[in-house]
Amino acid sequence: MIKKELDGIDLKILRILQDEGRVSNLDLSKKIGMSPPPTLRRVRDLEKNGFIDGFRANIDPSKLGYDLTAWIFISLKNQNEESLNSFEKLVWGWEAIRECYMLNGEVDFILKSVSKNMAEFNEFLSRNITSNENVSSVKTAFAIKTTKRLGNVPID
Repeated sequence: MIKKELDGIDLKILRILQDEGRVSNLDLSKKIGMSPPPTLRRVRDLEKNGFIDGFRANIDPSKLGYDLTAWIFISLKNQNEESLNSFEKLVWGWEAIRECYMLNGEVDFILKSVSKNMAEFNEFLSRNITSNENVSSVKTAFAIKTTKRLGNVPID
């Protein structure tokens, strides 16, 4: 697959869509100084080439009763490919886990979870993670408040 080269207009479109996902094509075209049809073609091309992987609403977890955000640091006993793949498949089945990253170093995975309260979090942790036979250690950190929350990447 040939990698698409991004020009200044593409970068501007990405920046606007990352910051204002609900912007209409008409408003987007005005902001980039282009008519709506080529603007829409560019957005579709960015989607087709994988620069845009979807559109989502950023929902405030506390408005839905999820008052506890925790980061879970997990080290596995075995890090062979089968064990890593098996753990990743488990993570996809856990609705409380909203993000998962495989790391290098002494921690193998970091998971971001949301729970309604500490009791719900403890139940999830003991049922799914600490009881897993391939988990060698678990550490947790709880978010006290969100001080910065931006889109996925800085776009110049």
